[in-house]
Amino acid sequence: MSANETLDIGDLISEVKADRNRAVDFYKATAMVAVAFGHWMAIAVFKDSDGALVAKNALEFDYSLAWVTWALQVMPLFFLAGGFSSAVSLDSHNRKGGRPQDWVANRLRRMMLPTMILAYLWIVVLAVAAVVGIGDMAFLGAAAAAIPLWFLANYTIDTAIAPITLPLFRQNPLMFFLGIGSAFTLFEILGMVGVPYIHGVNWVIGWLIFQILGFAWKDGLLPDRRLLVLIAPILWAVTYIVVKLGPWRASMVNDGEETFNPTHPPSIALMLFGLAYCATALVLAPYINTWLGKSVASFKTVAMLGGVGMSVYLWHFSAAVVAGVILLFTGGLPTADVGTGAWWIQKTPLIGLSFVILMATLSLVKRFEVQGLFAAKAPYQGSMIQMLISAALLSAGVKLWTGGSPTKIVIGLTLTTLVWHLDLKANPIGRSLAPVEVDKD
Repeated sequence: MSANETLDIGDLISEVKADRNRAVDFYKATAMVAVAFGHWMAIAVFKDSDGALVAKNALEFDYSLAWVTWALQVMPLFFLAGGFSSAVSLDSHNRKGGRPQDWVANRLRRMMLPTMILAYLWIVVLAVAAVVGIGDMAFLGAAAAAIPLWFLANYTIDTAIAPITLPLFRQNPLMFFLGIGSAFTLFEILGMVGVPYIHGVNWVIGWLIFQILGFAWKDGLLPDRRLLVLIAPILWAVTYIVVKLGPWRASMVNDGEETFNPTHPPSIALMLFGLAYCATALVLAPYINTWLGKSVASFKTVAMLGGVGMSVYLWHFSAAVVAGVILLFTGGLPTADVGTGAWWIQKTPLIGLSFVILMATLSLVKRFEVQGLFAAKAPYQGSMIQMLISAALLSAGVKLWTGGSPTKIVIGLTLTTLVWHLDLKANPIGRSLAPVEVDKD
């Protein structure tokens, strides 16, 4: 593909091998859309009785909505599909004699290129807001826009260690999975009895478990569909019982509470939920593959959606922030009690306007994600250890960016930008793409 040709993801992916697991593409694409829609539903923004702006999670006002999160918490599914894709890509890379650090660097470059556009925007917004005297409001917006980015911090680590975890898994799949599962359970128990900090290790291990499931899916090591049909409802039942009888709360997204939070960091409740979700997805995968294999138009739509999925994920909360500001100054924010029928009706303009703003934003920023997808793969100028250190710093920077406080936001944005420019960046943003060979596996 030359630099002058249109970068059409749909045309490219329609030419992939006939045996491609199209369900993986479907799950990755739909997961990003589900996250955006779920976050828009969860936003509760209004003026309180004193006229102060309030922006919180609707669960903090109406916890009966917690059960809705069981349909919208799709991150286990994304990590499952991501593990499958990483195994396919790593196998192809290794067959060509590639170095592990080159694979990691190119995967992170593809992920971080569109992310840095978001970072640059908020750096400019915060700087301008500080000059004109509305820094507090800008930091509130920056904190809200960064809420989804916890995923990026964790996915960065799991991607960076994939060249290590994949061969270790393949040496003894069952023992490896049992080992990390046991480690997760141990850290969960230690956290429950009050050992400080140790529970946070499960931020990495918990999501890694779903990536390992993706490895097993790719290698054909999971139970067949007939057995999964029996396993899935059992896992759903066990998850429900554990949540009802155990200490964890019902919400499968962060509800703002720290005690026995199922997701921050991942808990046993989330692991059971995620396993049930993934088992259900695996049951449906053959049907999705058949459908997308027969319908070129449907698969092209999935491919196009997947080609901007990261941009949807990155920008949907910024779109909601802008929509909220517009409705704030036009008097369109909800006034009814959160969770009531009237509140849902009054909230419709916020969701609709967020969608319109997101579509307009995608028209401007999606080219950076496409550019990252088609960019020529460049070698990493360093060792695997250096790459792991950079990935850890990048993850820490993104995590701090989501921290909420002005200090954490500034440090996080600064660290993320420094790692990107000093170590990871391969090509200047906006550079015309050279001819590249795209892996269609």
